[in-house]
Amino acid sequence: MIQKFVSGLSEKERKVFYITVLFVSLALFDRLFIGPVLSHLERLDLEIEKQKVDILRDRRFLAYQDRIKKESEIFSKYFSAAVPDDDVVNAQFLSLIEKLATLGKVSLIKSNPSHTNKQELFNEYFASVDCNGNLEDVISFMHTINTTEELLKVTKFNMSPRRGGSENEVKVSMSVVKLISH
Repeated sequence: MIQKFVSGLSEKERKVFYITVLFVSLALFDRLFIGPVLSHLERLDLEIEKQKVDILRDRRFLAYQDRIKKESEIFSKYFSAAVPDDDVVNAQFLSLIEKLATLGKVSLIKSNPSHTNKQELFNEYFASVDCNGNLEDVISFMHTINTTEELLKVTKFNMSPRRGGSENEVKVSMSVVKLISH
């Protein structure tokens, strides 16, 4: 059938026909084979570049591996695997405040747990603390609370001169927070 068609064409028409068939074949070859292959190669090149970037980032992390492990060991004491019961935390918290007050030569009048803020990554335990003592001792006590490794912080305080006391004696009401990460 195709042979009959081609044999019925003139010499010029046959050349045009063969050139047309050649171009159509090349176009089909391009669309069916070369285009998808080149597209796939381009996707592979992009994936290779992404993997190279990931490998370079991972190599940088590995270069810092020892430093990261050392820092992790240092900070591991601030993270607890299981959060203890609120009563246990509050008891330890108030006991620590009492101990710091004794070391700081401050008279602890009252220390009560206030409230707890539970977050996704940490819990905040608040306590209300009333104390009195010499101004220097009270300031030192507050500084000790803020710099202890137990993650305590004085969030609010109200300081006033103590009535009937010596000139340097003050009475302080403060709110202290303890942070527990989990």
